[in-house]
Amino acid sequence: MIGFNLNKTKRYFTELLVEQFLQREAEQLMRILLEDLFGIDQKRQLMEPKLRIDELQYAQLENAVKQLLEGVPVQYVTGKAYFDGLLFQVNESLLIPRPETEELVQKVSAGIPSDRPLRIWDIGTGSGCIAIALAKRFPLAKVIALDVSEAALETARQNALLNEVQVEFVCDDVLNPQSEIWNQPVDFVVSNPPYIRESEKATMERNVLEHEPHTALFVPDEDPLLFYRQILTLAKPQLSSDGFVWFEINEAMGEEVAQLGREMDLEVVVYNDFLGKPRFASLRGA
Repeated sequence: MIGFNLNKTKRYFTELLVEQFLQREAEQLMRILLEDLFGIDQKRQLMEPKLRIDELQYAQLENAVKQLLEGVPVQYVTGKAYFDGLLFQVNESLLIPRPETEELVQKVSAGIPSDRPLRIWDIGTGSGCIAIALAKRFPLAKVIALDVSEAALETARQNALLNEVQVEFVCDDVLNPQSEIWNQPVDFVVSNPPYIRESEKATMERNVLEHEPHTALFVPDEDPLLFYRQILTLAKPQLSSDGFVWFEINEAMGEEVAQLGREMDLEVVVYNDFLGKPRFASLRGA
């Protein structure tokens, strides 16, 4: 095959990335690009030193590296992200799934028999990662995923098909609820809502600020608990006697979320994430 030697090409583009990334990060990014764009994993690169790519693939790689140098997250460059062992399509209409949110799914799932016919709401589903991961873990569950963005829901529907699960997707605004879903009983409510205060923008990485959707990230400084309060108001009357509401939370707002729950006569437990930061809250009837 006439084309470009892959190892030489990889070294060339890695050197370009090192201008902006650490060496280890640059190498990791190249590994992701080769695997997600062309299906060439690290083992194949090592086993086939004479492997070549064609002109079209080279141009694709060149464009991908250019985007990375412009600050575009690699998941948006490849259109792929991994969550709870599953593959998801992603784009700039929705947030990139994160490891902390995987932890949330693990905590929600702990101690619950997989054959229990649960009713689950995922509020602010985005890519569908929480809803789809829970549908995989609980095949008998009725999982309903809600989001205000129809563009995000279209991607989430494709992700459900990709991962071969049944999820009901509903377009509705939790701050102005119209759906009949809110009048139905539920066992578990899970949400990773917008929770970053506007004043925290200055501390955030440029690639997040410039490329991920702000409506899924930020809340007003004057009411940072806006979404938590509304979700609890909607969920509490419908929650089963042994049901829970689970949130991913701002690490700086753990006590405030706990106080909100107590004011609504709920038992609250705040959990740390793998970095030791307050990141999750579970709430149930007192």
